[in-house]
Amino acid sequence: MYCSRSANVSLVFVPKLVQFLARIIIMGKKKDLTSDQISSIVSLHKAKQSVKEMAKIVGVSDRTVRNWVAKFKSSGGIQTPAKKKRPDMVKKINLRTRNVIKWQVDADPHITSRVLKEKNPQLLENVSQRTVGRCLHDDMGYRRCRARIKPDLTHNHIKNRVAFCHKYSA
Repeated sequence: MYCSRSANVSLVFVPKLVQFLARIIIMGKKKDLTSDQISSIVSLHKAKQSVKEMAKIVGVSDRTVRNWVAKFKSSGGIQTPAKKKRPDMVKKINLRTRNVIKWQVDADPHITSRVLKEKNPQLLENVSQRTVGRCLHDDMGYRRCRARIKPDLTHNHIKNRVAFCHKYSA
């Protein structure tokens, strides 16, 4: 379920949240090296610098320096290796579909991503339920909520059943 209310964060958990976000930022997506950094790694390698010194000068890890030196050696040791361009991620849910989903969530805030996928089979046929949920949370800003587990029988149900048994027992 997705609710349009904003999430309240307790002040007790703020330091742990900051630590968690810092870990995500540090361990996040790899940064692409610039062509200047790659050429400086190659020129330092030609000047017989050690891997640790090259890493310190360029400002990258030892593993990155080793990888680029290996690419340089595998290409014959003549030409500076070119970096590969990362492919752009294509959005699976287009703007029209997002508007339809937003309209349905605004009409029924307790709707689940599974129900949205079932209601819109043509729009979401090649999209997983998890992608729909991610779209709602990340792109549209809705908060994730999980349905509360309710007991099969409440106290009133049990009381009424016992009364029924007493009334109709011989």
